[in-house]
Amino acid sequence: MSDPYDLARSILQKIACTLSATGSLMIASQVLQKKKNRVKLQQIILLAISICDFLSSAAWIFTDFFMPPKGNQQSCDAQGFLIQFVNSSNMMLMVSLQVQYILVIKYGWSDRKINKLKPYFLILPLGFGALTATVSLVLKLFNPAYWDCWLMPYPADCTSTYEI
Repeated sequence: MSDPYDLARSILQKIACTLSATGSLMIASQVLQKKKNRVKLQQIILLAISICDFLSSAAWIFTDFFMPPKGNQQSCDAQGFLIQFVNSSNMMLMVSLQVQYILVIKYGWSDRKINKLKPYFLILPLGFGALTATVSLVLKLFNPAYWDCWLMPYPADCTSTYEI
């Protein structure tokens, strides 16, 4: 990394991701400490969000090892798959949390009633993340994308789609 801009970006990225990963671990530990937290849907969704955030932060801390020249297409695919899976899942887990809040706060649903839907609040977001990551992998969409390996229409050595 000879460009000062790239070096600064890399350092700042690692600092921000380390702080994010630390915060996610702190939230996860708070949820896991008490049994009552481990059974409440809101807390379980927060735990899942924290785990997803930790995994994406960890992938971004070590992004230099996944991207060329240190990494190769397989390592880029691995990082792209992980980031796509956890970020898509995380987005949908946020939707689950918002729906849970609406049902409990606005419509007065009880814990017993909301717990009947617990699997859907977790399986659908994780399934969505797995589906989008798998489709992206099959379509070979993971390529170096500026500062990580993620969705890019063509590999770094291509300048247009007709070269693929």
